[in-house]
Amino acid sequence: MVAIMSISPPDELLAMLRSGGQIFIIKGEAGTGKTTLAMEIIRSIEEDGGCGFYLSTRVPIDKIFMQFPWLKELKIEDKILDARKTILPKIDKYFIEFLTSQDFLKVIYSKVSQEKKKPIVIIIDSIDALKADLDIPPEDFSIEKMMVEISERTGANTIFISEGVKETKLDYIADSIIILRKKYINGRVIRNLELEKTRTTEIKRPVIIFSIKDSRFIHFTSKVLEYPTKPLDVSIPEENTVHVSTLIEEFDKILSGGFEKGSINIIEAGRGVGRDYRWVSAPPALNLVFKKKPAFFIPSEGYSPASVRKWFEPMIGKELYRRYIHVFQFSTTGTSSEKNIHVIDWADSVTDYKTIRETISSVLDELGTEEFFFYVGADTLEHLYGAENLKRIIGRLAKDAKDSSGVFLVVVKTGQKILEGLDHLASTYFKMESLAGITLFYGLLPATNTYSLVIEETDEKIIPKLIPIE
Repeated sequence: MVAIMSISPPDELLAMLRSGGQIFIIKGEAGTGKTTLAMEIIRSIEEDGGCGFYLSTRVPIDKIFMQFPWLKELKIEDKILDARKTILPKIDKYFIEFLTSQDFLKVIYSKVSQEKKKPIVIIIDSIDALKADLDIPPEDFSIEKMMVEISERTGANTIFISEGVKETKLDYIADSIIILRKKYINGRVIRNLELEKTRTTEIKRPVIIFSIKDSRFIHFTSKVLEYPTKPLDVSIPEENTVHVSTLIEEFDKILSGGFEKGSINIIEAGRGVGRDYRWVSAPPALNLVFKKKPAFFIPSEGYSPASVRKWFEPMIGKELYRRYIHVFQFSTTGTSSEKNIHVIDWADSVTDYKTIRETISSVLDELGTEEFFFYVGADTLEHLYGAENLKRIIGRLAKDAKDSSGVFLVVVKTGQKILEGLDHLASTYFKMESLAGITLFYGLLPATNTYSLVIEETDEKIIPKLIPIE
């Protein structure tokens, strides 16, 4: 499914924090985003009228504000505290002075018990570094137990940031456990937030995909959006002699301006992706249609001429649809009363492909243009003609693409026999996969990082985006 992007902690986590008096553990290896998530929690709590204390036991406060400059907008400098134990006097304005664990706990209790705003969140980043400073063995959980008591007395939530993901005795004390992981799919980074345990809230999304960009925590929520109900919010670029813009900013960056004219491009849709490939395949067709250039479609299986109309009319209107969107329909009987629906008799692959080429040439001559977009649903052709004939068709498509000013886009499905060796024919090759209900997008040719397919909506427009997972 496509995603909605939110710059915030997941709603499930914020809901748990609003109840108060709970113990949380956020675990993860170095670089997984623990501190960034902690800062977003502080921001959300403060903006909702609560109070968040962040205790840094590893990093000087000035470096915290350098890494997260947006914190200054919250005006909470007195709540971002230096909790490192040093033998030299501290020069920071806001610090906790302590020599023992008892000193540390007294200072925390004093600050929290005087706070009137609710809910209160105390984040210790990290509990491992604090215990090391105090020469407390890792297996000694006395300071954690005292923090539990402070939470119970004051109603404050305590969040322990912990290095690593191994299970410890602290897990049994905690009400909720959140694990951040940086994984790799085909050598590309994927960031997961895992809600491993919670005593107060039903876990509906055990795994949440997230990204970190400009020191902000961005998470993705799945959304079912089969068809657009409003136009795309895009600016149609000027004519380009080399490229056809995809109308998706990040996609154009990947392609150095868009799909090359005279190219054949592959999108492989993995299992679970459904029909989300349409959100990246339709915009380049729209680009040409808005410039009064035609777009031709051999729809993927389960995607009829009526589906094509349902997809494009809300974005371009009936007049442009009927004149510039042309759909090939395979049938052994009957014709179509609609001028832009071209019925192919389904004789054999050679004859039918010749008919398709002649139809495209006729439309181009009628419109007085050489530029066009050609979408090919490879699963439809494999079903009609078999895998071997499909390979021959793709080969002819590749040759025809190079001899034209068209952009050819072939959508294949994971599991099709045609996939082997297909990359040798393609100018570009992209893959879409589903993970935790989110559709991911990445390039094999050219090789890219992973992106989440995001759809943003306003009252009047719809905006497809590719958001990098970093």
